[in-house]
Amino acid sequence: MPTRRLALEQLVAPGAIALAAGLALCASIAPLTTLLALGAVTAAAVCIVWIEVPVLALVASGPLELAVTYHSQSQLSPTKVVGAVAFASFALNAVITRRPIVFDRTHAVVFGILALALLSTLQVNDTGDAVSTTTRYASFVLLFFIISQFSNDHRLQRLIVWTLSIASTVVGFLAVREFLSGHELLARLPEGDPNDVAFVLATTLPLTFWLLRERGLRRVAVVAMLGMLAVAIILTFSRGALVGLAAGLLWKLIVDRRQLKVILAAAVLAGAVIGLVVYLAGDRVDTGLRAKEKVAGANVSSRLEAWRLAAGLAVDHPLLGIGPGEFRNRYVAATGRLPGTPPLKVVHNAYLDIAAELGIVAAILFVAYLVMSIVRGWTANVRRRGPPGLGASVTIALVIGSVATLTLSEQYFAPFWLLGGLATALWHERGRPAA
Repeated sequence: MPTRRLALEQLVAPGAIALAAGLALCASIAPLTTLLALGAVTAAAVCIVWIEVPVLALVASGPLELAVTYHSQSQLSPTKVVGAVAFASFALNAVITRRPIVFDRTHAVVFGILALALLSTLQVNDTGDAVSTTTRYASFVLLFFIISQFSNDHRLQRLIVWTLSIASTVVGFLAVREFLSGHELLARLPEGDPNDVAFVLATTLPLTFWLLRERGLRRVAVVAMLGMLAVAIILTFSRGALVGLAAGLLWKLIVDRRQLKVILAAAVLAGAVIGLVVYLAGDRVDTGLRAKEKVAGANVSSRLEAWRLAAGLAVDHPLLGIGPGEFRNRYVAATGRLPGTPPLKVVHNAYLDIAAELGIVAAILFVAYLVMSIVRGWTANVRRRGPPGLGASVTIALVIGSVATLTLSEQYFAPFWLLGGLATALWHERGRPAA
């Protein structure tokens, strides 16, 4: 053993000396570049060794991208950049640690949708929007894939829920601030309209409720986060998100009635939040409601029109659709909108949106993915896999999202893919016998 250690030292020492000499030479020529390069190498090493760092950064980037302003035509959004870094770090970590890779039917479905999106992109003449949309979806495929690999890691799963809840609370706070300051009539952010904000926060709410099992000051912090999330959701005036929350509550009442105290506490909290908001900002709330009511009829008419058009496009292009991100262009052409008129960018129905842009096959795969994720989340809860109660919370969040997207197009946002990844990770864990 001493001989081997001496031989290793004899190999490492010259290398370290050469590296130090090279860094010193580079620093004398270009000190700033050398410092940046050294920082990048150090950050890469940290991400590879402590894989939790890029994973949690990827989780946080989902909600926080709504608060980051970047060029709308850029191919590199914050989520895409963080996703690429996280995947590269995970790949290197997996090679170094010989981590076994999980790949099952759900992974095949998710990658199948990505394959159809790539094929659909090839048929589009102007590939700018198509490439941007497909690249965005690819980043969420990586999110799903990475999260699904961490079975039996209860500590990281708990950190994921904390990170998602904190990031969503920050988004909710910023959206409410925009509303109360008078800059916006609804709670919204630069890169996310009220429906996007409401969807992200509503699907996070059940996971934040799960954190009420914490003790002491952490429980107080969770209650504060729940209040902030509830206020933000209400002030978005998003009917789709509220319908989704009602569906999640109904699921809880029908399928799992053991925690009636939690349901009653949620109802009391919601009532208190609504009363507080009306008391503190009654005029602003009234103005926002009037603005929402004013455009409600036009919104219903335009959405019905969009649904009919999307259904027709899906029937005409059943295999690969019209191309990712192409619906807005077809909508303008089909409805005869005047130049300069703001187009309807999405179908406002995730299922019809996918069917129109990627084809009916992709829409069927998307529905299958949601059903499989809900079943896996609930199975993990029944078979006591993962941290107690987390599987049930993930299931409720998926139910909320699945119902909300009947009137919202949220397939290219993080919640579905993060929740599906958690459900798959919990499902693969070897659990205790069912109670």
